[in-house]
Amino acid sequence: MNRGAEVTAGDIARLADVSRAAVSNWRKRYPDFPKPVGGSMSSPTFPLDEVEQWLEANGRMPTRTAVDRLHLVLQRASMDTDDAIAAIVRRLSDAEARTGPTAQAVAEILAIADEIGLGAVQEALATRFVDLRDRRGAGGRSTSTEVAALVAELAQPQGATVMDPACRTGVLLHAALTRRAARVVAQDADDDLVAIARARLASVDGVARVEVRRGDLIDDAFGDTRVDIVVSDPPNGGGWPYEELAGDLRWEYSLPPRSEPELAWIQHALARLHPGGHVWMLLPPGVAERPAGRRVRRELLRRGALRAVIALPTGVTAPYNMRRHLWMLRRPEVVDGPQAVLMVDAEQPWPEAAEIIRSAMRAHRADSPPPDTVGAHAVRLDPVSLISEDVDLTPSRHVSGAHPAHDFTQVSATRTRLAAMMSALPETLPPVHTRRSSRDPVADTTVGDLIKRGTLVVLAEPGAALHVGDVLISSTGPRPELLVVDDTDDGRTLDGRHICLRSNPDHWDPWFLVGCLGSAANLRRVVSTGSIPRIEVRRARIPSLSRPEQHLYGEYFRRLREMLAGLQQATALGEEFVEMTVGGLLAGTLDTDG
Repeated sequence: MNRGAEVTAGDIARLADVSRAAVSNWRKRYPDFPKPVGGSMSSPTFPLDEVEQWLEANGRMPTRTAVDRLHLVLQRASMDTDDAIAAIVRRLSDAEARTGPTAQAVAEILAIADEIGLGAVQEALATRFVDLRDRRGAGGRSTSTEVAALVAELAQPQGATVMDPACRTGVLLHAALTRRAARVVAQDADDDLVAIARARLASVDGVARVEVRRGDLIDDAFGDTRVDIVVSDPPNGGGWPYEELAGDLRWEYSLPPRSEPELAWIQHALARLHPGGHVWMLLPPGVAERPAGRRVRRELLRRGALRAVIALPTGVTAPYNMRRHLWMLRRPEVVDGPQAVLMVDAEQPWPEAAEIIRSAMRAHRADSPPPDTVGAHAVRLDPVSLISEDVDLTPSRHVSGAHPAHDFTQVSATRTRLAAMMSALPETLPPVHTRRSSRDPVADTTVGDLIKRGTLVVLAEPGAALHVGDVLISSTGPRPELLVVDDTDDGRTLDGRHICLRSNPDHWDPWFLVGCLGSAANLRRVVSTGSIPRIEVRRARIPSLSRPEQHLYGEYFRRLREMLAGLQQATALGEEFVEMTVGGLLAGTLDTDG
């Protein structure tokens, strides 16, 4: 910060990651604490440069990443609101507008951009914007980067023109640009979202042409434009301007009902494609089954427009409390008729689910059924079988039972594996003992304090190299994943879905940290309560035990996690055995022992 800036006690508390009461105590206990230079008796202000020097000299300045410092700039400039962040973003992309009341904040943010790159700063600002909008329920949610990357991979946008007619913050088009789309065009009805998306897309290296405008279903900013690919995560729920657009020529597959805005967005996207172009659209699961939309769904099938419906795992993209469907559609050629439809039900952990989807789509593009490796999760159907009375396109209702029943040899082999796994479980169960002696309660401290002291380091920037003994924590909840990096992952880089805690081996046992962080008490502290549960690991509390005691506890925690992993594997295999057996009994390939 520049010399001359002033901060309140609340600002100091945020700067030092402590409570305001702690700041009040410092003022009373330490004569050298900076004196007020302004404000009022009830809310004095202090010289920021002196405050930072005092915090550094007394070991109370926390280690902060560039993104942490960016958030502090916003807070100090009183610009930590969604509309203020959008204003900052506009100024960052306009050199002639870097004057006025936000000039100081813009200059500081540009200095951070010099360190980590303008693209990283734009991404951090967009993330903060979405988080703030989400907290006040203003519709700022954004597609997750993992899902956006998969959509871009499946869409194959290299050299193509790609459109998003309801772009939000531009996540999907950003992923398309990283896969060398030649041109991207986007619109959104929200001016602030347009500003965020425009800045985010402009920061991608390359020679692609980028156009982001204000627009919606009524005032279409690209009504005369035809593109190769449409990717979108359009607004869900509510209604759409039915009366104003009832006679529009875009409704080739029947007029969407008043209560089905998603079916209007689907047809809008198809109308903006060249013949043979594809749509990849994220939709709520109700679009596949609601009675009001069955006429449109039937027409999409009958004319060969709908090509795939993919059910993603729960919690991989916003809103995180439900599964989302990814529809793939194709603008038919003149002679096109009904086409085979791929159904995928991928309710597995994300890496496994993504690979199932890739494998099934590769086979579908080759006009082949899904390979055996994903046959339990995907099926390729004749559209005639889908054009029933309800026209229900929910993947789970078609994938289940679409494959032949397992024979006796397969079921028997699975039973043998399950019996062996269950017989090994008692050996993994650690013993428990009552305490043989009493001891005083153990003092504890927060992870934030340990970071300030230097015994723990937090790494959050993607791309950082991982070392053996690092502790990985997923950055979103509701129950964070906790891992210890071993020899197999040494040197791997940190991804955007995790943060890393690195400890001095002389201070902290990694398995002890994992056990503490995963406790019920700490989960209540670190998981935020928003619709996107975020992990604030600095709030976690760690008992202050000696290194030998930590090792004993850590080894026990490791054994508990191994036991839990064994139980989960046995449960999964047990469910598979039950499903195989029931299917075989009903199909007549198996018999009971009676």
